[in-house]
Amino acid sequence: MRWPVPAAVSSPIPSVLVKLGPLDAGQVADLRPFLDRVPDPRARRGRWYSLTATLLVCAGAAVSGARSVDEIAEWAARASDTVLVAVGVRRHPLRWRRA
Repeated sequence: MRWPVPAAVSSPIPSVLVKLGPLDAGQVADLRPFLDRVPDPRARRGRWYSLTATLLVCAGAAVSGARSVDEIAEWAARASDTVLVAVGVRRHPLRWRRA
């Protein structure tokens, strides 16, 4: 069985960010306005998460080094509630469903 390598160890992203130097809020673009324009092909029935929230989770996981759907799902399952709320993932009212 193949065990995934933690993204922090295998991802080249942190070393690239060090080369960029400190970034302030004015230098970082928010993906949300761009992803809000993507048409959602899913049927309205059965949707729990917005397409924008789903795409933001995928983007966050990809930046962290995820390379497959399974790794994206693992990243989302391990993400803190603060991160998930920031991208628009809401908790189920009965707290049994999240990622």
